[in-house]
Amino acid sequence: MFRLRNVGLAGMFLNTMPLNDVYVGTERRAHKRRIVNERGQLVIPSENCTLPCTIVNISAGGARVVCDAIPASGTKVILILRSGNCFEAVTTRYAEGELGLQFVAPSEPR
Repeated sequence: MFRLRNVGLAGMFLNTMPLNDVYVGTERRAHKRRIVNERGQLVIPSENCTLPCTIVNISAGGARVVCDAIPASGTKVILILRSGNCFEAVTTRYAEGELGLQFVAPSEPR
């Protein structure tokens, strides 16, 4: 027979993380991601176009965005945040309506 003991809320959640951090199972990524959910722009120099996008999350190594047009994997792009910060990136994948970007020169987003 099992006996329950009163461990309090702190003991119930071993992998508790702040709401703006993303955690799914075992984290294999090199950089910690932050949920930002903010509007930005995705520039595709090869197509000479700029698309509005929503930045879902961001890390020092890349970002996940949602936009209306989906460039092919391996396309060079520039992600512009609402703050004006720009990141050169390459598209890596598209899944479930979200586009993965890998930054060319990883650095902490501001």
